[in-house]
Amino acid sequence: MSDKFQYRLSENQKSEIAQNLIDILQKDSEITAQARVFIVNWCRTDASEKRKAFFDVWEIVLKNYLPETRPILFRACGKIGKNGKIASFTGRLECTWRFSRGKGSLIACDTKETLLLEEQYYQQGQYKHTFYPLIGVLEKAKASGGWGFTERFLDEFIGEDEYIMRISLGSMHCFRWVNNDF
Repeated sequence: MSDKFQYRLSENQKSEIAQNLIDILQKDSEITAQARVFIVNWCRTDASEKRKAFFDVWEIVLKNYLPETRPILFRACGKIGKNGKIASFTGRLECTWRFSRGKGSLIACDTKETLLLEEQYYQQGQYKHTFYPLIGVLEKAKASGGWGFTERFLDEFIGEDEYIMRISLGSMHCFRWVNNDF
């Protein structure tokens, strides 16, 4: 039997978690226990152990959530991944440097440009280039007494300024880190 983390959800659980994540930011809803466990597991699981259940939930969220904020988002990666893949981004360039150790590639996305077209040409349930500000949920939790997250967890992951987004290379800029030994 494999030592890898096995995270499974029914279709109903996926839909409920996704709707709760959307409602937290759109309607100021409280987090459900299922959604809290989902977020902790997402944050604590490394990329090699993320399975279909995680991506199915994020797929529902990204098709149905149009964020109000428009930050520039970054992703560090060893190589440019598959177009359309759901991945974690950050709003802090220094986080990408820390994750990459100055090696590999950097993806940058100006969401102001990207989401302008999204608002004009797509409807809820059909969004293709949106993102989900996971940082917004963590900040709300911290401001509201924790919502069952530990203080340590909130402190650790708020600093990462995490957003969930689909890699869309046609609307993103890709760069290579340059080592400047001056």
